[in-house]
Amino acid sequence: MMNDLLKNIKKTSKKQDSQIKNIFNKRYVIKDKIAQGGLCDVFLVEDIYDFHFNTNSNIVIKLPNTTTIKNKDISSLLFSEYKFLRELNHPNIVKVYDFGIDKKTKIPYLILEYIEGKLLNDISIFNMNKSLKIDIFKTLLNTVKYIHSKNIIHADINPSNIIIDNNNKIILIDFGISLSCNNNSIHLDYNKVKAYNPKYSAPEIINGEIPTEKSDIYSTAAIIFELFTLKTPVIRNNKIILDNSHAIPFYLKKWLNRNLSADSSIRTINFNQYYNFFTNFLHFN
Repeated sequence: MMNDLLKNIKKTSKKQDSQIKNIFNKRYVIKDKIAQGGLCDVFLVEDIYDFHFNTNSNIVIKLPNTTTIKNKDISSLLFSEYKFLRELNHPNIVKVYDFGIDKKTKIPYLILEYIEGKLLNDISIFNMNKSLKIDIFKTLLNTVKYIHSKNIIHADINPSNIIIDNNNKIILIDFGISLSCNNNSIHLDYNKVKAYNPKYSAPEIINGEIPTEKSDIYSTAAIIFELFTLKTPVIRNNKIILDNSHAIPFYLKKWLNRNLSADSSIRTINFNQYYNFFTNFLHFN
């Protein structure tokens, strides 16, 4: 049946040369590239069964780029991401559908849901309203708290790994360098590969340490700091410089000061009732 479907795709495609670059495992037809990262690229993809039954696939394929394809551990790392995402079931986390290794090319891949929207990194913060900023804050806190409750560390929370969809829903993506709190057997050498984004990474990560839950909290706080000040924290001589801190709303200052500290032991994802009152007030008014 698969071979017949593939033949049908090739016969009916008017732009075969440009549209069908590769077919992975005789099932997934790769189309346009929509994202490029340090480790992997993401392409729109069509499931041949969706093609056959005339339904929309709404999926993407994540493939190692030309550099990481040479890494002998790339299959393990992609499977690790698949395993993490399979354990997570949250409305603000990207969904994973499949992992495989193409029989012909031996290239590993992930099949993920396609989310139509923009990366937070590509949205003008200057023009963003306060309500959306508060939504991003509350959603990130709840999502990170959920991830940690599953004993998973994201390890690369930054604006290029957050999608704001067309309905302003916040989706966290890219668990490619994530870790398990219980088992660190599969991870990258962060010092050599530098797969993280240094602008949003905690001082201990910059110093070559393995990410922890506290590192995720710092990254979350760094994003929120930037949303309100238009600046990112600067780490210099293991000290953290917070420019434009006067622009931070007073109800966030205490939380941000704790979580943008070089002392990871005082960082916390939790917030008190005083903060909760104000964020709820701003959200609904």
